[in-house]
Order: sequence, then C-alpha cells, then structure tokens
Amino acid sequence: MLDGKQVYLRPLTLEDVTDEYIAWMNDYEIVKYTESRFAGHTRETTENYVEATIKSAAHAFAIIAKDSSKHIGNIKLSGINQHHKYGDVGLIIGVKDYFGRGIATECIRLITDFAFSDLGFHRVWCGIYSLNIGSIKAFQKAGWELYATEPQKYLFEGEYIDGVLMHKINDAN
Repeated sequence: MLDGKQVYLRPLTLEDVTDEYIAWMNDYEIVKYTESRFAGHTRETTENYVEATIKSAAHAFAIIAKDSSKHIGNIKLSGINQHHKYGDVGLIIGVKDYFGRGIATECIRLITDFAFSDLGFHRVWCGIYSLNIGSIKAFQKAGWELYATEPQKYLFEGEYIDGVLMHKINDAN
C-alpha cells in the first residue's frame, strides 16, 4: 500500500471491477484523452483487462479516497524495462467529484516514489494528449518535465493533435 494525504494506493484486484468502474470506462468525459475510448467496456472486457494487468509485469493500483474509502481511479506503472530501469505511468480518475482536488498529482508522486525507492528505477515517463491540460499540469506539479512533443500523433475528434512526452529522472541514481 502506498499512503498519501487524500488517497492511498493498493494493488488492483478483480473485486475492483464494479458497475461504477465499468461506467467510468464508458463515460466519454472521463476517457476522452485515453485509448480506452475506442472500445465499449463490459464486465467481461474490464475483468479481462484487470486480470491481464495483474498477470503482467505491471504494478497496477486502485486509488482509494481516504474521505470515503471509495475506489475512485487507477494508476499503473507498466512498460517496465528492468535492464534500463524505467517504466511508464498511466492513470485515470474515474469519479468526477474528485476532479480538480490534486489527487492525480498526489498519485503521480506516490507512484514515482515507489518506482525510484522500491524498484530502483532511474526514470519514469508518460505520454499525454496535448489537449489534456489537466494531466500535463498534474505531472508538472509532481515534478515531472516535458521532454518532447510528437507532432500530430493522435487522431482526436476528427483532427490530428500532438502527443506530449513527460518524464522524471531519479537524481539519486
């Protein structure tokens, strides 16, 4: 368990696949800046995704709000390369009542500290749609920096938009 001020992160389990979780994944406002928006999500597809993630080398966590003990999102460290000591971070806050409260930034800090302190990683990175200003700001507030732009990477609502690459380097290594 990774403990923060507003949330804690615990390993994601199949029991986390609830009707509410499936509803987040089918809510365009929640998934519009993710690749998840291209699929309809059912209990079966969501359970299959969670099960595959658990079985993979990824570290997937449920985000639990301390004020309600409610599962409000997920964050994972995947694409792990043990030789070069890096991985990429992806997250989703699925409960709109928790938007704009600094929770994404807190989760990014928690998983970054986990990657550096517990796993001994040298670097963590993420890719973000350039229009996803909230995510870009959350990563910046967590001490990450933009290191590249990928011109016209994503087709979004009929137009190509840029991808933004952000990272944080473990200065202790």
